[in-house]
Amino acid sequence: MTDLGTAPDLVLAYDLGTGGCKASLWTPAATMLAETVVPYPTSHPAPGRNEQRPDDWWDAVAASTRHLLERSPGARARIAGVALSGQSLGAVQVDERGELVAPTTPIWSDTRGRPDAVFGDIPEAEWYRRTGNGFGAALYPLTKAAAFRAEDAVAWARTRHLVGSKDWINLRLTGELATDHSMASGSGAYDLATGDYDDELLAAAELPRDVFPRIVPSSARVGSLTRGAAEALGLPSGIPVFAGAVDNAAMALGSRGTAEGRIYAALGSSSWITVTSAQPVIDEHARPYVFAHAIPGMFVSALSTFSSGTSLEWLRATLAPGAGTADFIGLAADSAAGARGVSFVPTLAGGTPLEGGSGARGGFTGLHLGAGPADLVRACLEGIAFSLDRSLALMRELSGSREPLLITGGGSRSPLWNGIYADILRSPLQRSTVDQQAATLGAATIALVGLGLWDDYARADAAHAGLDEIAPTSPESYAGARDRFDAAVSALGSLTPTQENPS
Repeated sequence: MTDLGTAPDLVLAYDLGTGGCKASLWTPAATMLAETVVPYPTSHPAPGRNEQRPDDWWDAVAASTRHLLERSPGARARIAGVALSGQSLGAVQVDERGELVAPTTPIWSDTRGRPDAVFGDIPEAEWYRRTGNGFGAALYPLTKAAAFRAEDAVAWARTRHLVGSKDWINLRLTGELATDHSMASGSGAYDLATGDYDDELLAAAELPRDVFPRIVPSSARVGSLTRGAAEALGLPSGIPVFAGAVDNAAMALGSRGTAEGRIYAALGSSSWITVTSAQPVIDEHARPYVFAHAIPGMFVSALSTFSSGTSLEWLRATLAPGAGTADFIGLAADSAAGARGVSFVPTLAGGTPLEGGSGARGGFTGLHLGAGPADLVRACLEGIAFSLDRSLALMRELSGSREPLLITGGGSRSPLWNGIYADILRSPLQRSTVDQQAATLGAATIALVGLGLWDDYARADAAHAGLDEIAPTSPESYAGARDRFDAAVSALGSLTPTQENPS
């Protein structure tokens, strides 16, 4: 327990993720003092339907705040501002009074959207060029609105606004409705070139312009903590609440993505390579997905491996359900580079256009009677690394970035796996102590800039003290494995029933 009675002014930062709400306290010295996580569930009422209850988000925000305050005596009176990072592609339906229209809302991975109802006169490729929305079109609020209209006309008639995750929380905190450019850029209706909603896209979707919230900078003050919200959180009323950012932008901001060409790999349940640049990285073949950055005038562009940590978890649950993740990864040390001829393609949750599209499925190839659990684990770790290597090579080519690659997230904790990454990516890697706090650091940065305590978003880089470098040791030992992986991707991609573009 930390006594903060003499601490400098603090900011309260939240990461409203898919699995739960992480709350943390940060100082103007870019130091995190305390954090806590409160989980919430996801329901799956039908294939392709993935829903959460916004009220669960609110309960998690309130509970995590109270937990932080209990652990940090003196913090309550020292909090100067609040900001959130929020999961992307949200479409919370609210009525004229800001009340929920339905108790549940689709999250980013919900595929109920109706692109066919939008892309008539506007070709889908043109939509991508304007918006940079490189995920499947059915995931975006613009097309989810068509599904809402078709499936429940009564609820749709009551719907006044479609609101992103952190913006709905901000509405509960302040009574004010707004969004920032980063969250708006995931609406499906945001033109990257103009920095505003696109009237032609809205008209094609038969949506009024104000169905999405007004757009303000990430560091703009949306409002102040109301008395009711303050009582729920255990805080004084009147604390400034800032617009915040979508998770992709907040994580980039907290992963040294504060300057042109900065690049990082987030290694988690899914993984991605993200570059920060003054121009969006658009490519119709590979379909990088783009969000406006929390930093004005900048963009974050990324390519993903949709099932990285989840592939490893699937394999652990299948081979050794009682083993801890670290011990399970350690089995790979009993194999060798190339996993004795076994390859793994980690498209268990579908692939990118480079891997056969969203209908692609993964698998092992090169199995033989001598292959054991250590080889399967090693092949899984290598396959995830090879998949990210494709994304890294292409993002460097498209963006021109030659900056060192920072790695963050749970997948960066294993020295064994880090060595595999360095050899397969053929690049020195940087690992930071910020690790899984990147999104909350990004949110904290937004609050500190909004308060005027920081005059530059780059001040967030100070949190990355003592970057560790992981150098390749034997990249040449993976030459044969690389060829086998590429062949396996092609072979499995050819088995995809429909070579669909995930957009």
